[in-house]
Amino acid sequence: MAQHFLLSARARSLSVAQVGRMTDTQAETMFAGIRWVETNGKAVCPHCAYPTCYEARRPNGALRFRCKACRKDFSLTSGTLFAFHKLPLQVYLTAIVIFCNEVKGKSALALSRDLCVQYKTAFVLAHKLREALSTEVKGYKLGGVGKTVEVDGAYFGGYVKPANYKENRRDRRLGNIQTSDLGRMQAPLTPGPQPDRQAPMRRRDPRAGRHGDAVRVQERGVGYLLHPGARRRRDGGSCRRRGKLG
Repeated sequence: MAQHFLLSARARSLSVAQVGRMTDTQAETMFAGIRWVETNGKAVCPHCAYPTCYEARRPNGALRFRCKACRKDFSLTSGTLFAFHKLPLQVYLTAIVIFCNEVKGKSALALSRDLCVQYKTAFVLAHKLREALSTEVKGYKLGGVGKTVEVDGAYFGGYVKPANYKENRRDRRLGNIQTSDLGRMQAPLTPGPQPDRQAPMRRRDPRAGRHGDAVRVQERGVGYLLHPGARRRRDGGSCRRRGKLG
């Protein structure tokens, strides 16, 4: 079985670690190789498309090329979306690697933390990369005479949000909706005798009107209704007449 492309060494042609160890000259060579793939990294004039150009660096060391035909100067990013850039080339190469390696996408906020730039800078840079990808496939046509285009079907959504009319809304701040606390009385917290936790808990059942003077007994996590006249065993277990509570 052939190895998957993403598992091969060709899929790791450029990584963040490699970009971090690059010098300025290596970064310029890598950027030129990415831009001018047809000429193996040799500069081509963006003005007249003449292939013969030579280096004409500035006194500050900035890389410039000069066309032998039209005698115009240009840089590595002239005529691209990265023209007039202010960040080093290593930052743009790192952004390209991160953007391409993220299968599920990369947010501008996370990209700004990785590149140590402002959010607006990362936002504009991410959109420039998306625009560069869109220009590669711009003008592609699918199908044609004697060709078949296969498209996978998919369903999106499926939930229709119900209408939210103003007359149907319930304002829970109104008094007719809020629960009134009138008539509720709270007894003062006074110390009293502690109940015996070993003895079964007995209290009046709210359904006493149906069962007479029934008393609810709680034993071992199970509740029973103890009726008048019911006999209990000595071990405190179940009684003869009982009704188990759910």
